[in-house]
Amino acid sequence: MIIKRNFLLHFAFASLLLAVGSMVQAASHSSLLRDDFYPNCDVRQLNLSPEQQKSLRLIRMDYKKANERASRKVSRIDRTRRQNIIKVLSASHFDQNAARDYVESRYLASMDFAVDELAIQHRFFQLLNFSQRQQWLSSCLR
Repeated sequence: MIIKRNFLLHFAFASLLLAVGSMVQAASHSSLLRDDFYPNCDVRQLNLSPEQQKSLRLIRMDYKKANERASRKVSRIDRTRRQNIIKVLSASHFDQNAARDYVESRYLASMDFAVDELAIQHRFFQLLNFSQRQQWLSSCLR
């Protein structure tokens, strides 16, 4: 009876963690950098040259590809997530290393995308001249 009750408690806790984790994951891959940049910063104020605009279009295409890669990675992780958390919760003793492995794999896609996103922001920043950089820093970076 105690074993069955413990299993039900573990199962309820796992369900709660899965629900919270799904809400966090649904928030977006780039949520790790949300506090660093103003969303949808209007670059029209920078008066980009035609060459800069062309480069920006290429950078945006790369951003879209990185976002799609991150989405595919999240989908792969989500397929095994439930099984992995049940393994952690079902063990007779709590295994901190297994729990860390679970958490790391759970959020690795978001971290990878955040690094990709910073690389893309870097490429854009390098396109700008000195005065455009100053304006972008004052209006787009928090």
